[in-house]
Amino acid sequence: MGHEQTSLSPADARVLTRTAIGAGSSSSFSSSSSSLTSSSSSPLLPSHRFFSTSTLKASPFYAIPVHYLRRKGVLMVLLCMGVIAYIHYQFLMPSPSSSLFGVGGRMGGRGGDLKSRGKSGSGTNGDEALDYSKLDLGDIRERPPVGPAPVDGVDEDGFEILEEDRVRMMDLPDPASESKQQIIGPSRRPTIQFNADPSKEGIINLSGGLERDRQQFVKGMIQHAWAGYVQHAAPHDELKSVTGDKMDPLHGWGTTLLESLDTLKLVGLESEYLAAKEMFLKQVPVHNWGVGDSQDRKEGSIDAEASGQDIGFFESVVRYLGGLLSIRELESKDKNLKDDPRILQSAVDLSNRLVMAFQGVNGALPASRIFANGTLGSNEVLFGKTSLAEVGTFQLEFRKLAQLANDEKYSTLAQRNADFLSSLKPKIPGLYPAYFDPEAGVGQEYVASFGSLSDSFYEYLLKSYMLTNDDKFKDQYIVAVDAMHQYLISRPSKKSEPYLVLGVYNTATRTLVPKMDHLSCFAPGLLALGSRVLDRSKDLAVARGLMETCVLSYKNSATGLGADEIAFLVSGGGHDEKIGTGTTDILNKGKEFEMPQPTGFYVLDSEYELRPETVESLFIMYRVTGETKYRDYAWAIAQSIEKNCKTKYGYSTLANVMDISEGMTDRMPSHFLAQTLKYLYLIFSPPDLASLDEFLFTTEGHMMSYPIPFKDA
Repeated sequence: MGHEQTSLSPADARVLTRTAIGAGSSSSFSSSSSSLTSSSSSPLLPSHRFFSTSTLKASPFYAIPVHYLRRKGVLMVLLCMGVIAYIHYQFLMPSPSSSLFGVGGRMGGRGGDLKSRGKSGSGTNGDEALDYSKLDLGDIRERPPVGPAPVDGVDEDGFEILEEDRVRMMDLPDPASESKQQIIGPSRRPTIQFNADPSKEGIINLSGGLERDRQQFVKGMIQHAWAGYVQHAAPHDELKSVTGDKMDPLHGWGTTLLESLDTLKLVGLESEYLAAKEMFLKQVPVHNWGVGDSQDRKEGSIDAEASGQDIGFFESVVRYLGGLLSIRELESKDKNLKDDPRILQSAVDLSNRLVMAFQGVNGALPASRIFANGTLGSNEVLFGKTSLAEVGTFQLEFRKLAQLANDEKYSTLAQRNADFLSSLKPKIPGLYPAYFDPEAGVGQEYVASFGSLSDSFYEYLLKSYMLTNDDKFKDQYIVAVDAMHQYLISRPSKKSEPYLVLGVYNTATRTLVPKMDHLSCFAPGLLALGSRVLDRSKDLAVARGLMETCVLSYKNSATGLGADEIAFLVSGGGHDEKIGTGTTDILNKGKEFEMPQPTGFYVLDSEYELRPETVESLFIMYRVTGETKYRDYAWAIAQSIEKNCKTKYGYSTLANVMDISEGMTDRMPSHFLAQTLKYLYLIFSPPDLASLDEFLFTTEGHMMSYPIPFKDA
């Protein structure tokens, strides 16, 4: 249940302005403490150069006695008027750079005044720890309705208006029009990234030096991983990085080959990129996306082996379709490359196979598996049920394909799915079951989380809004995040601790389990992104706390790498024993947690899977705030990967982050090149490379430009 909209009292505003989050660590991850910052401590001022009521009442210069002016004559009257006008113009009227939003406002420096953060750029000068229990997590400032911009390319509330939008402002298309339902198009949008001005304090000069060295170090990691895959595993799905063998866990279509393409292009490995693209495209006619010969399909003569082949809808969308669309987007922005129609055609061919999955409830929910003969299969792991992420993570890919291919078939399916999911009535508005029976609906007793089986559904609510400007996605996201604040956030019993836990809530027992899987570490980045897009400053405060917890799981392990799942002690209950030895009282209650010593957490799953979620959030946190400590955290992680995971052929997953002697597990997943190394490279790169103000990153780290432009009727 979400909070109602509220506004900050002056006292609360002062607390938020001077409050810092967390304390630094003495390890290699240490940095100055982060904080909530304010663009201005001034009261809210109008954006126009007119006198406001508050200004009139506050100014002593308007209280000059009239009888005094009469006694001194007309000359004195004119002189006084001139002095008053000069003083008001110089000192009382808001300048164009004044904060338009008061506390936490946008103008006057995104993420707060850079100078107020000190040399590290990490926050205000306050030393008081943030009391999360006092945060009003329902404070939302809605974006104003569309209107013309009064001055300097921004509207009256500080949102940027793109040049091509100015003409459209006078005559917007009807959002309810069925012919324009897919694409509602760009209007005003706030700037997401911090102002990367090297002349400002706390911003490293990006033209060289330390960050350049770190960037090139990560580029070397990419080259090593790619060379091992190409030489020993391509065009198969993945490399077995200890033995130098190959494996095909994802249909055998060359997952790593395709998913690495946008990474290779971003880092400037152009010859490797072109060779890899040709290698992948040569394989497409061979596997034909698992369909077999189209004529055989028409005649019904598919052999038993072909008819038994199946593909997974979710993985095919986020990895293959997303990868193809990302290449198409990047190539379209490269003036040195001619348009390659094979990329888009491959995306269309694959998607025409994927649309076969929509034969279930009202044609709104895709099946988990599609066989070559057109029959569908369910998720065997979930015993026929479907996960929230499975059925809700294709909005971006299908809508972008509809734009590029000029075919509304894909956007129609996406819209039907969005309408169906928004019509569900979960027990907690905004929080859906991690898995459910698509025929029976969501039910009243379920487990809700932002982690495994659910994560990308919530991620795509915000990003679908960014892509389409459809307010329905924005409204759903706000309700979901408000519910997350109320039901899923566990706070430290020691108020001075900077950590927060994004747990798992059971509606039947009404308990919060204070544990996090690595997948849920995408949430700090999502909240930080949403804090800029929707002007929700308190989401950024919670993002900071969650980010510190995700980093803690790395820096306090024996290898400097994060376990796949960790848990915490419930405040006032439980004892210092590991989960799995019969202890269950650790996993109840859960609104407050304690940190068991010496690591601060329990390890539930000790494997390290080369996952990207923590470095993804570090990348977004840095791009949003400009705080250099997030780069330092990322650098420590990169060094730990190099030290503990590097092999002769690439990089390998680990069996136990707490005990390196247990060895490697001989796998280099495709997401390592597609996401983990990509985000590590970008965090040390100039912010205009893959800017968050230009590109969305899908759940698999692939890129698409946004928003979708207006579509003519």
